[in-house]
Amino acid sequence: MENGTITYTQLLREDLGIFRVTPDGEVPDFKAGQFLTLGLPLDSKIVNRAYSITSSPQNKNFFEFVIRWVRRPLPGRLTSLLFNAKEG
Repeated sequence: MENGTITYTQLLREDLGIFRVTPDGEVPDFKAGQFLTLGLPLDSKIVNRAYSITSSPQNKNFFEFVIRWVRRPLPGRLTSLLFNAKEG
């Protein structure tokens, strides 16, 4: 497991955002459509969820994700944390 930092966020709509995560190490090779497990702390535990990578496999600086925040019937725990997270 490798740590990373949210280095960019852009809300396209209230429920749709772009998130860039820069890993502490190198960006490994990946294929288009591959997913990555992200995690953030919540109540002294880590909440993990898988998200599809939307950045180009040629990009070696960060991973980019376009994420939709579905709030009904129940909002996703990690997605809610991401939409409220600050860069850095």
